[in-house]
Amino acid sequence: MILENYLAKIGRRQVSLTSSVLIWAAATLLAGLGLWQERYFSESRLFIAGSFINMVVIWVAYRIDRALARNITSLLPDTGQSIYRVTLWFGVYGVVNVAFFWVALPVYHQIGLTGAGFDLFWALRVSFFILSGSLIGAGLTELAYTFRQWRTNQNEVEQMQEKHLLTELEAVKQQVNPHFLFNCLNSLSVLISDAPVTAEKFVDEMSKVYRYQLSVNGPDKEDILVTLDSELRFIKSYIYLLETRFENGIRITLDINDVFLGGQMVPLTFQLLIDHTIHYNMVSPARPLHIRIATTETGQLDFRHNRQQKVITMPLETPGINVLINRYKFLFNRAGAVQLKEDDQEFTIIIPLIFT
Repeated sequence: MILENYLAKIGRRQVSLTSSVLIWAAATLLAGLGLWQERYFSESRLFIAGSFINMVVIWVAYRIDRALARNITSLLPDTGQSIYRVTLWFGVYGVVNVAFFWVALPVYHQIGLTGAGFDLFWALRVSFFILSGSLIGAGLTELAYTFRQWRTNQNEVEQMQEKHLLTELEAVKQQVNPHFLFNCLNSLSVLISDAPVTAEKFVDEMSKVYRYQLSVNGPDKEDILVTLDSELRFIKSYIYLLETRFENGIRITLDINDVFLGGQMVPLTFQLLIDHTIHYNMVSPARPLHIRIATTETGQLDFRHNRQQKVITMPLETPGINVLINRYKFLFNRAGAVQLKEDDQEFTIIIPLIFT
């Protein structure tokens, strides 16, 4: 595989080099034809000397144009800014190329390539010819840039689709987490003898949790999104199990505006975030873990908790934050759908709700 990638990379470089040489040669011939017309091919001295000077001038101008073109794409990267990019590229190419022509004029004259005297009309005509070529070059640059952006977007979509499939597989594995099940059964065994009424409610909430997990990840599921309302009903049962297990070691508050209950989201988002939080932070009555889930004024979900990190000695059993980010990136077809903010005291993640 490594050898194949290496050979493919060499092949692409050879194609690029060959294309550059051919374009360079064609530009040299066109420049000579534009400067001297039929004399360029009929006079051998003019052809050789003129071609050499043109090759040097074109190469230097090309390198400068290419360096400046990168700055333009950095300044105007969006696909909707094509007109501005082409205008700037035309301006840059025109100024640089015409300037190099006028710098090369004394050289042409010194070796006798411009005739007996200086012909201003001829110089202006060639400058116009160079400007026309610069406009064509700006258009071709825009086409090449647009094609690269399209290829990049296609690759990102393919990568997101692949990551989404892997995420779905991980989500199926999460249906019946053996560690969570073990902890629930362990807590239940204690409750049965010490608090039978609480044990009965614990079993009821536990059944709701697993019923929901199976419904959103089972083989018969049709949609990959659930409403905030259904996710909240599920997470309230899940919170009950956690608060019963950890008692005063964890405090989870919900501050949800009813206006946004119809918004859609990735199923099990809250469970994944809570499990991730518990795994990486200490949970004890002496240092309770505070988790707050709220909606923002703009219809986003705000999940935050105080940070009290512990040393991890076991690998994380949940898909993790990166999987969640990839799922929302797949849904929105862009990066940055999920926002992370963290410092030494607090961790915050902002998640979008989807309204259709």
